[in-house]
Parts: sequence; C-alpha cells; structure tokens
Amino acid sequence: MEISNLEVKNYPDFLTLYNQAFPPEQRRSYRDEQHLARFIKEKGGKFHAIAAKDGDLFLGFLSYWTFQGYVYIEHFAVNIEHRGKNIGTTMLQHVIKTVSPNILIEVEHPDTKESEDRIRFYERNGFRKREEIDYTQPPYSPELAPVSLLLMTHGDVKLCGKDDMKEMLQEVYNVNFAG
Repeated sequence: MEISNLEVKNYPDFLTLYNQAFPPEQRRSYRDEQHLARFIKEKGGKFHAIAAKDGDLFLGFLSYWTFQGYVYIEHFAVNIEHRGKNIGTTMLQHVIKTVSPNILIEVEHPDTKESEDRIRFYERNGFRKREEIDYTQPPYSPELAPVSLLLMTHGDVKLCGKDDMKEMLQEVYNVNFAG
C-alpha cells in the first residue's frame, strides 16, 4: 500500500467513495471532477487530500485543512471492502508524522454501533473526545441543516470554544464572524 497526494486520475474514485461514505448534510456538493479540481485550486494550498492505493486499486482517502495550531481532517473514508486492514490507521499516522500531530476532527455522537466503533478507532489512534465543547457543524450550503457533532483532538490542540475555530469555520463552512 502506498499513500500519496490525491492525483487527478483518482478524482472519480475519490468522488464515488466520498458520496457513498458521507450523508448529504456532511459533505460538499462536488458536481464532477472539474468542480473538485477548481475547489482544490481555489483553496490556495490550505486544503489537501491524500489517497491510499494498492497499485491502481483506490483504497481510501483523507482530506484535511492546515490552520494555525492544528490540522482539521474534514473527510476520511476507506472503501468498505478494505476496512479492517489497517489502512485507516496507516493514513492517520501518515498525517500525524508528516503534517502535524495536532489534529481536530468532527465525529457523530455515539448513537449507533458504527459511530461508537468510529470513536473507538480514533481513541485507539490517540484522539480524545472534547465533550466540553458544544459543537454543531455549520451547513455546507443554505438548503442543508446544521449537524450536531462531537469534536475530537490529537496532540496539543488549544480549544476552549468556537472562537478558537474561527479560521476553520470561515474557510471550511464560510461562517462569517463580522459583527
């Protein structure tokens, strides 16, 4: 297995897995590969995506943003038929070692076995729940509803509340903090 930056030739695989793995209210609406390419270019080097592949076989991806003091993992998915093979852990460890050990993620509340398993996966990889912060993911577009989620962090991420996430909320969700 190799981990590398997401390449244009893998955009179709990325979009397929992205749309399968995340409900509409938890994802951007990329129309096609060209729209994805424009989005990546417009974000001026703050948005990144890596892919896990075995030869030409696309195994999964992890997209993240770089901000002052931490990396925010926006989306992370492994193809369902390849889960349980240490791919996700390898991808997370790659980001921790090569980008930053200080990471912020959003996860669903532990209301289902799948969400409980996901939280345990992150905890096994050194993340901790930040239940002291009441967090709602802003909608990706006006027609979508906000989503109540939990925050988890790895490393030394300084978070006391939404003020510490202003840059992330502005860049990722277009939240306007102008008074």
